[in-house]
Amino acid sequence: MQSATRENESIRIVSPANRSRVNAILTTAFTMCPFLRWLYPEPERYLRHFGGSIEYYCGDAYINRSGAYFDNGDKGALLWQTDKMHRDDARMMNFLLGSVPEDRRAQTERLFDQFGRYHPQQPHWYFTLLGIDPMHQRAKLGDRLFRYGLAISDEAKALAYGEATSVHSLRLYERMGWKGHR
Repeated sequence: MQSATRENESIRIVSPANRSRVNAILTTAFTMCPFLRWLYPEPERYLRHFGGSIEYYCGDAYINRSGAYFDNGDKGALLWQTDKMHRDDARMMNFLLGSVPEDRRAQTERLFDQFGRYHPQQPHWYFTLLGIDPMHQRAKLGDRLFRYGLAISDEAKALAYGEATSVHSLRLYERMGWKGHR
């Protein structure tokens, strides 16, 4: 599944050539994310570090072509790690602890330790970021991107896992039949 089109919404697989474009979509999409804005409360800090957090948190989705985006209008993007990809958690934590406010470092470390406890132990696909530009949210675009990614993981016969960092994203996953821990 390389691309899909419906109602003038073309979905494409990410590549190194569109890294900055997709990172811009995700940076815009997550400006109101309660968790990320807790990590990066000041706008300047958020803008300075969010691109790096994409790289460290998601791995190199662009080289691995493990993501998708709406290529007309830059409305949203989804990144994932396949069961063959492995994020360097120590490298990610070093980045996070060096980029969040000093008074949040210990709590950030504890939070990510808690996240890790819920990850499946068996091989799985990890849907790391799903973001829709706020100008286009609530139009079911997140549903479309997520279904697109799930179809690819289903073709690979892979277990899929994701995390919700807001009530809105939790509702999306629940609409799609996912159950979670609160």
